[in-house]
Amino acid sequence: MHSNDFTAARALVFDAYGTLFDVRSIDQALKAAFGSKASHIAPVWRQKQLEYTWLRTLMEQYKDFYALTEDALVYALQATGTTAKLGQIRKVMSAYYDLSVFPDALEALPILAQHYRLAILSNANPSLLERACVHRGIDTYFEHLISADTIQAYKPVPAVYRLAAKRLQLQPGQIGFVSANTWDIAGAASAGLSTAWLNRSGGVPEILGHTPGQIVQSVLQLTP
Repeated sequence: MHSNDFTAARALVFDAYGTLFDVRSIDQALKAAFGSKASHIAPVWRQKQLEYTWLRTLMEQYKDFYALTEDALVYALQATGTTAKLGQIRKVMSAYYDLSVFPDALEALPILAQHYRLAILSNANPSLLERACVHRGIDTYFEHLISADTIQAYKPVPAVYRLAAKRLQLQPGQIGFVSANTWDIAGAASAGLSTAWLNRSGGVPEILGHTPGQIVQSVLQLTP
């Protein structure tokens, strides 16, 4: 069943991690490196990764996403009392270059590319985005891979979302933004973009004054 409400959209812009790319392989890399401690490290790492993007933006002390993510991992290791060698940290971090694409996204992208201009808008470094897309063969579907690195500030700063409108040369309301992160959806909506929350895990939306324009469980629901 389709529930596409992007009637005015001329372009669809996707978040990367958790939306197009499945980050579960990072959990596997953690388990391979740190065994049973991985299940304790993972949630702390993810939370700190997000917090550091927000804190560094508020502090105006930008650090690129890959380096910031490594800092968050080092914190999580220390917080869980896990001893790690530099080689282990680098090995876990390298999993970011080898992420798989969710099957529904893989199936939907070629269909969507026939009806919309497509782009990715992510906090990730440009090189990280490029390599991940090329590695999985989805780079040809996207007109632009847009990184928050361009303005050295992270989502949900409105200027990050405006990058998409600027790069695509469209009005914010002509862009449909898709993310699995409900805070990201609120950020995009606050910048004037139409939104679709990809609710993969049956969560509830953040209470941030902006409800998702639509809620879908699969990228395929966005196909015409």
